[in-house]
Amino acid sequence: MNYEFSPETLWQNKLFLLEGTRTTLLITAGALGIGLLIGGIAALGKTSKHRIFSVAAGSYIEIFRNTPELVQLIWIYYCVSILVGLNMEASISCLIALGLNSGGYMAEVLRAGIQTVHSGEIEAARGLGLSKYQVTIRITLPQAIRTMIPPLVNQSIIVLKNSSLVSVLGVMDLTFRAQVVSTNTFKPIEMYTAIALIYFVLCTILSYLARLGERRLVAYR
Repeated sequence: MNYEFSPETLWQNKLFLLEGTRTTLLITAGALGIGLLIGGIAALGKTSKHRIFSVAAGSYIEIFRNTPELVQLIWIYYCVSILVGLNMEASISCLIALGLNSGGYMAEVLRAGIQTVHSGEIEAARGLGLSKYQVTIRITLPQAIRTMIPPLVNQSIIVLKNSSLVSVLGVMDLTFRAQVVSTNTFKPIEMYTAIALIYFVLCTILSYLARLGERRLVAYR
């Protein structure tokens, strides 16, 4: 094997890769925000007694959970512009696609978390004169959040890792920038090993923060 390792290539392109890391984190944060918002709405719709809401929410969840995320990214970027005549930047369309995909999974997590609260506690709280809003804030959410943290963190990590798919559409995230450097320097081993380590560190930090938050919630209880 004639391949020569060149660690200095990483140092020479550190700022370029750091900017890609920043873009990756921004896309992940935006997608998670959209996912939580839409997922919360879908979770309420799925548990609604009105059939039209439950069917609509269920259809959304099934569509985005049962189709490949890469296909969703490409479809929203190309097909929406054709069907609606709206030309979006690749970064915006990817953010929307990742958010919608994440929302499908978040909805099930939120729904399951809410349903873990025993109905007897809710009925008892209502019997004490608490309004529906007060029951949700004081009884349902505090208990549901504790059970939702692990799957929500898991989904957040998945979104972070899947954000690398946006490189297919030319978004200058960490993966795309590594591809650029690798092509220009012919150093794929250094580049892809480096970004694998960066993703690993980011996911590890996210997991640690989640465990820390979970312990504090348990202590607060």
